[in-house]
Amino acid sequence: PGREDKTLPREEGRLPDATKGSDHLRDVFGHMGLSDQDIVALSGGHTVGRCHKERSGFEGAWTSNPLIFDNSYFKELLSSEKDDLIQLPSDKALLTDPVFRPLVEKYAADVNACS
Repeated sequence: PGREDKTLPREEGRLPDATKGSDHLRDVFGHMGLSDQDIVALSGGHTVGRCHKERSGFEGAWTSNPLIFDNSYFKELLSSEKDDLIQLPSDKALLTDPVFRPLVEKYAADVNACS
């Protein structure tokens, strides 16, 4: 039968706004059934790839080697900001939230903790 044609675009807000904080992350991902631990682990996906200005308004990679999947996103998040790497407001929210931060620290300390 093939794909069904749609006349309207998908609903906005399915992905979080990079300019918002932890409450927004919980709201967006909570609707998908994700826990706080899931949200932090999913954020670790930023270890690969980069932001594209035309899509998000932000430009740059989160890690020094955005082609390797490891825990460097969490390590970079805990280290001081570097001029050549990006930290979005939504990334920084993981450090200021009392539930998210211990998970960031756990994942930064152990590459296998997310699996």
